[in-house]
Amino acid sequence: MSLSSYTDAAMGESWSTPATEQAPEPTVESALEKEKIIKDILSLRDGLRGLLVRVTEVEADNEKLAKDNEMLSVYIDNLTRNSVVAAGTKR
Repeated sequence: MSLSSYTDAAMGESWSTPATEQAPEPTVESALEKEKIIKDILSLRDGLRGLLVRVTEVEADNEKLAKDNEMLSVYIDNLTRNSVVAAGTKR
């Protein structure tokens, strides 16, 4: 294809903007449905926030219990060692 034929083909095309479709006018039903969906979304968001708070509280409780278990494990180990040492000295 030569440059002249390319130029001729390009000149035949018009440089107009594409036609945009008009959005349909909102109806009362669609507005009510949209409002209901928004309320549902906000309600679900608030529920998720509540769950997030609860998860954070449970994680904190879990960490505390894990530390308590570790402390009790050390305490039991110490008692066991002391019992063995005490039993060995009584003979």
